[in-house]
Amino acid sequence: MCEVPRRARLQRRLFLWFGATIALTALVVGAAVSAFGPGARRWREELERFQDLGVEQYRRAWRDDDARRELTRGIARAFQADVTVSDADGRELDRVGAACSDGLTLEVHDRGRLLGTVRGCMAGHHHPPFGFLIGLASTALMLWGASAVIARRLTRPLAELERVTRAIGSGDLAARVRLGRHQPGEVGALADSVNEMASRIERQLKEERELLAAVSHELRSPLARLRVLIELASSEGVTSPRLPEIESEILGIDALIGKLLASSRLEFGTLTRKTLDAASIGRRALEAAGLSADTLDDRSEGTSVDVDPTLIGRALGNLIENAVRHAGGVERLAITTGGDRLSFEVLDRGPGFSPEVLRRAFEAFYSAGAQGGAGGGSSLGLGLSLVSRIARAHGGRAFAENRAEGGSRAVLELPVPDAA
Repeated sequence: MCEVPRRARLQRRLFLWFGATIALTALVVGAAVSAFGPGARRWREELERFQDLGVEQYRRAWRDDDARRELTRGIARAFQADVTVSDADGRELDRVGAACSDGLTLEVHDRGRLLGTVRGCMAGHHHPPFGFLIGLASTALMLWGASAVIARRLTRPLAELERVTRAIGSGDLAARVRLGRHQPGEVGALADSVNEMASRIERQLKEERELLAAVSHELRSPLARLRVLIELASSEGVTSPRLPEIESEILGIDALIGKLLASSRLEFGTLTRKTLDAASIGRRALEAAGLSADTLDDRSEGTSVDVDPTLIGRALGNLIENAVRHAGGVERLAITTGGDRLSFEVLDRGPGFSPEVLRRAFEAFYSAGAQGGAGGGSSLGLGLSLVSRIARAHGGRAFAENRAEGGSRAVLELPVPDAA
């Protein structure tokens, strides 16, 4: 979906607000000039003079047609106006210039009786000069054009800040804000703060990664020695029902360390991709879990996928381990294709997922425990959540569902690179 960037929306809003402000200012200035400028004062003075003089002069000359007509012509010349004289019934008696439908209207009375009306229209002195209006409009357009440049300059550093923060949020901790000549001022201080924050996060995560690698190595070394000691004790004839339990716990700790290392690789985005045959990935996963190759149901037709072998092996191992530990074992590992997707499906013989477990099975640190169904147990809840993260890192997804014939189906779905 194509979305207009926030910077463009902000630039557009600034441009429109500048334009609206300039237009409103021009209207207010024009109205003020029209109402209070020299032309407006002259118009009001002419109106007052015309009103004071007109009523009395017309009352005296009303019944003398020649005198009334001469008075009308004199007023039209004096005020450069169009004048229309009508009787009390609205019939036109005299007119100089164009017909006047609006303007100043005088009612001529004699002893309380209406004789008629005189309507006068001035020749436009009350309007601002046309040149002034053109100048005002040109100034407004110039200011509006300048506002576009100002809006663009204001939003350009914000666009750079948005780009870098998005890059940092997506995992590119090496991204830095570079504003150039926009660096001074409050926006520059914000850019410096973002750069400093990114540097500190990058340094801290690097230290955490090094610490995790060192701790994992130090933990796996004594675990390996313990396994050797157990094998030596068994070969020397030492028999104890505790030895298999100890070895099982060692294997569990080693598997947990492997999950933590896989999680850290996802966190730091250190994927090493290779193009591998889907069937060979499935066979290696079954072999690592100690299951027969006959469990594999390969319908991939030789399809290959572009994956990190270690992480995908860990994801399939977690799905198989979950089925073995909590769902009565693996019925089969099916590999299917459809469109641009390839799916690894682990089908088990268990009771299926309860609705609550099915909804939350792939959440981090969620352990079904007493909820029952596939996925239960006392683990930390890293297995299925790690599968989901590995799938997303490869552009795919992971999900689970109950089967109509019983049991459940856990799926790791990956994109096929050459499907397009």
